[in-house]
Amino acid sequence: MGVLQKKIRKFARKTIPRRARERLIKKLILHDITVHADHVIVNVSFKNFLKTGLERRLQVTLTNGPATYELDAHRQGHIIGIEIPFSVIDQTEGQSTIKMMLGGKRLIVQTDVDKAGKKQSFFSNRRYFNVSIARGNLLVANLLSDYRFRTDQPVALSNIEAGYRRLELTAEGMDDLSGHALAFHYGNKLKIMENVSDDPAVMQITDFTDAVMGQPVVYLLKDFELVPIRYMGESFSMAALNHAITYFGQDGMLSAEIASHKARVEAFESSLEGDDAIRMRFSTDTSAALSALLVADTASDDIIRIPFDSDQTGEAAEVSVPLDQLINNISRKRLMFETAGDAPIRLQLDMRDIGTFGFDGRIWATSHFEKFQIWFYRRKDGMLGFNVARRRLKRQVTDIDDFNLEGYIRGEDAFIDSTPHMAFVDRYSGDFVRVEIGNGFNVDLKELDFIDIKSKDKTIIDVFIEIVHSSGEVLRREKIKYRHADYRKDNFYARHEVVDAEGNTHHHLITTTPYNNLKVETFMIPSSVEIPGDTSRKDMNIWLLGERYDTAQDNGYALFTWLKENTDVEAYYVIEDTAGDYKKIKDEDNVLAFGSDAHFDRAFRAGVLLGTHDLENLLPYKTARGFFHYEDTVKVFLQHGVLGRKPVEYDKKYYDLPFDLFIVSSTPEKEDVVMRKMGYEEDEVAVTGLARFDHLPHHNETRDILLMPTWRDWISTDDAFLNSTYYARYHSLIHNERLNRLLEENGVHLNFYPHYRAQRYFNDEHLDQGKNIHFIRLGERTVQDLLIAHSLLITDYSSVSFDFTLMNKPVIYYHFDVRQFFRQGRLRPLSQTFIGDIAKKEEDLVDAIEIYIRNGFQPREVDLSSIFDHQDHNNRRRIYEAVMEKIEKLED
Repeated sequence: MGVLQKKIRKFARKTIPRRARERLIKKLILHDITVHADHVIVNVSFKNFLKTGLERRLQVTLTNGPATYELDAHRQGHIIGIEIPFSVIDQTEGQSTIKMMLGGKRLIVQTDVDKAGKKQSFFSNRRYFNVSIARGNLLVANLLSDYRFRTDQPVALSNIEAGYRRLELTAEGMDDLSGHALAFHYGNKLKIMENVSDDPAVMQITDFTDAVMGQPVVYLLKDFELVPIRYMGESFSMAALNHAITYFGQDGMLSAEIASHKARVEAFESSLEGDDAIRMRFSTDTSAALSALLVADTASDDIIRIPFDSDQTGEAAEVSVPLDQLINNISRKRLMFETAGDAPIRLQLDMRDIGTFGFDGRIWATSHFEKFQIWFYRRKDGMLGFNVARRRLKRQVTDIDDFNLEGYIRGEDAFIDSTPHMAFVDRYSGDFVRVEIGNGFNVDLKELDFIDIKSKDKTIIDVFIEIVHSSGEVLRREKIKYRHADYRKDNFYARHEVVDAEGNTHHHLITTTPYNNLKVETFMIPSSVEIPGDTSRKDMNIWLLGERYDTAQDNGYALFTWLKENTDVEAYYVIEDTAGDYKKIKDEDNVLAFGSDAHFDRAFRAGVLLGTHDLENLLPYKTARGFFHYEDTVKVFLQHGVLGRKPVEYDKKYYDLPFDLFIVSSTPEKEDVVMRKMGYEEDEVAVTGLARFDHLPHHNETRDILLMPTWRDWISTDDAFLNSTYYARYHSLIHNERLNRLLEENGVHLNFYPHYRAQRYFNDEHLDQGKNIHFIRLGERTVQDLLIAHSLLITDYSSVSFDFTLMNKPVIYYHFDVRQFFRQGRLRPLSQTFIGDIAKKEEDLVDAIEIYIRNGFQPREVDLSSIFDHQDHNNRRRIYEAVMEKIEKLED
């Protein structure tokens, strides 16, 4: 908006009455939708528009990914109806945007303030869609893309009963409900209640923990299909631990109204009790006997239970809460009462009728040389909450100049007898160098000895701000960001070279992570290496292949061996000589020890780089423009799995010099993920299949089970791991008595092969496995050998499941933390990539294992067309031909 326009609007606001202004301002408001036999109409009301010729002047389009559809619009009075044919909406995936243009200008749409009773959702082709507003755009979203709704074939109840934490039902014509769950559909989300009945004809729900407040429609759920339940009876109620649930018939279908149990607070006071506790005093409208005060973390749902000192009721209750239990986890929390007796319920503390607290609401406390603030407040939902906050440690590097870091920190005064430092920590060894800093700092990195802390010739050094107590204890360690970060995997902000006493040259480069945190990447060129001149050219017949620094068992090694046997390409494989896999292949031709003189020589000359991960794993120097003509190489991403489940960091936008060729396994993976989501062009993606798939036998006979979970990226410390749900679930599974008995009785062995980052936690020093459960150490066997040698795979989200499915062998997915794992979104619907059984609870997983053991590990019939274009053993040949074609195009 121009300066003149702003002045005119400001003048108008001062001189024109508000009521008159309202008659001049043009508005578009989403009103509701109407559903018809073959289309849906989105109704938008117009206010203060010139209606003459409005339909003719208005242009409406629906965009979904690269596809755009023109839509018809019809006016009736002050309402414009936008018609969306089901034939259009059925072609869309995810979210679509409706754009409205009038006279070349985009129209901004608002939401009707009074939404009560106005329909904004509809079904098409058994999928559920919702219409909403975001940033002035009309959005049509398939919010539950993994599910299909069988709305035209409801199931009638034959009986339904409810009690405390128990709901039982039977359905007409359904003798086996064992594979079903109960689903509460809230519109934009689905909450699933697991069936725990031993009687297949009866569904029994005893755990309503996942239910949330609202008025959901109740469905039967099986294999991602939702079936409505016909109900014409009287309403009835039940109590769960956290909620009061009333069931009733709405439009002939079973629905529910879910509300929290509440106690109205009439008075509340709190004060510091000594140095290590807080005393809380409550007066509420409930006379129920209380057993404990519950402190619930609003982010993780973890609960701290504080028993009351003696028999107390909600009318007058006092409790002392230890400070260390509150401060142990810094986050917002809410307080609840838990009642005593055989049918306990949790009462939310309703603060809406209380005027003010009996104190100022804030308490300062000191714990372990650090000051904390605790304050109580009335949450948005009216309930009692409180927050424990440590002083935010503000820190930032504001300038990088000549290998100097200039910046500031704030908040260090919250620490007692402590001083701030900047620490540089080797990512692999933990060795560090530390320098004391002040509020404003200018640290000359040239004065620091990075060579002394390096764990290997090519490594990464992370940069932290540390608060160090006078005793030497680190009270706080936090990474520091760069204000002007421009993250690319292959760029840097400054560099510095150091020659050591042996004449080796160490290159230090300041870079950033995807989160803009600073790090120092460093590599060494030995004095024995002859560096080529600037006029040297890359040889397109020399190919460098690899995976991670320390492996030779994936697509890189599979393609390497094939190239040597079937082509004239001068192919070399790169791996660290300390790796277990190196010992297995070191005597083969053209295997290069990472960082050796031979590795440097081939890296300087190689014209084609092919890796399953970032190409940093292939080169002994930085993969960036200006380093030994890296920009002149052909860069090929071989992949280490099938994409589609969760976002990965190989988007084109993350590179200054992106991959020239991206290998995938199917056309949907190419078009829906790599092109649409990751930004690559048509000719930059080749549908060949993965190289390692060529070694997979089809329909082989085995009998053992492989347990192979993937990693959780939110686990960053030893304590976090050992206290995680991830560790607890797998530890519990391995010691499950029924599973161990099942394995022994049937002569089946379960081999546990954790992700490489979890190996040191899951091993025979920490776990006492059962007689038929064995721990597989990293490097003992290749992943591919393990996949071939087993008849059933149990994983969670690992893409190795695709290898197993391609061999026509069954997979069970253990999804106990699916919401947290996909917190950053997923690339394709779950039903399109998780082909097999899904268990969310341990007993369900053991049930599924038992079924497969009993039926001789027979797989289900599945459609693999969305996962693999090719189901043969010619993937490596197709990759070779695609690379050769890319070389020819680039040379032309």
